[in-house]
Amino acid sequence: MTELASGVDALYLSGRGGLINSALADVESVRLMAVGANMPLPLVLDDLAVMMIAPHGWGKYRFCLDHPSARLGFTTSRHLPAVRVQFRSEHLHAVGPEQALADLPALVDRFANDVVYAVARLDLYADWLGWDIAVTDRERFVTRADTSRTYEHRGRLSGFDFGTRKSHTLTARIYDKTLQVEQGGHDWSLAVWGDRFKVGRPVFRVEFEFSRQLLDEFALTDPALALAATGDLWAYATEQWLTHRTSTGDATRSRWPISQEWSHVQQSSVCQTPVGATRIRQARTAGSIRRLLPAITGYLAAFAALAGTAGIDDTLDALAGPLRDYETISHTTFAERIDRRLAERVGR
Repeated sequence: MTELASGVDALYLSGRGGLINSALADVESVRLMAVGANMPLPLVLDDLAVMMIAPHGWGKYRFCLDHPSARLGFTTSRHLPAVRVQFRSEHLHAVGPEQALADLPALVDRFANDVVYAVARLDLYADWLGWDIAVTDRERFVTRADTSRTYEHRGRLSGFDFGTRKSHTLTARIYDKTLQVEQGGHDWSLAVWGDRFKVGRPVFRVEFEFSRQLLDEFALTDPALALAATGDLWAYATEQWLTHRTSTGDATRSRWPISQEWSHVQQSSVCQTPVGATRIRQARTAGSIRRLLPAITGYLAAFAALAGTAGIDDTLDALAGPLRDYETISHTTFAERIDRRLAERVGR
């Protein structure tokens, strides 16, 4: 087995501090316009940075702001932390979790003062090439979780999960990451894997989700302390909470020896190597385009059959006229549609 990548894949924070009323008034003004337009709208900050303001809230948080690095939520409720943060997975892989954390005040301090953060959720992962795992492996896992599920896609194992978020402690997922890349257009994972990845061979991800309650028991809700303790958290998850065993015929599975494959998992470096924002962005764009191409090709071929064109160039030329006609009919320019799509992309 070869470890392709490992580290932090998700980091959620809650923050207690004082909100800046004038800044939230600006956000509310844009939010109301966004409600009327039924789409996210930009809030341009002093340094020309842009935050997209959603027309909806984020769970119990009235204000939902999106930035390429993170989603931010703000609330004036006294029953909740004033700030909620969800770093984007691509950003964590691009710059590393420590740098993402260091950059956070530049975003939040515009809207809140003296924020003290706590980790609400931390996901650790390791991606493995060369693990020939199958549906029958479910019986080889020994776990403290009360529940588990097995998933298949077209007769092929797509993954297992162990535990539920309702336990407010720890859950685990082991799944075919290459299948997710193929279906979801997450081609930026290929940039993270680099030259170690072999096309055509599955990559299985082992991922653990640590909840606030468990991190609190370990006295690791401080973000910096939690990131410094990822090795200890991984050891707890892979040595005590979930293991993969080699059958000996003993009726008590917990006495089976640790499998060779799981020994590799236990020894993961859990050490994130930043890939760079440019590579992540380019790979993400390529994946999105790849997913669109089958539908685009099908529609263009259908249009060509009706328009009497025979190739790409003449079909695209013939399409310009009907598109302009549709702008008039729909009262929406093509440029306006592009702007809406761009706003939606930032909000993801």
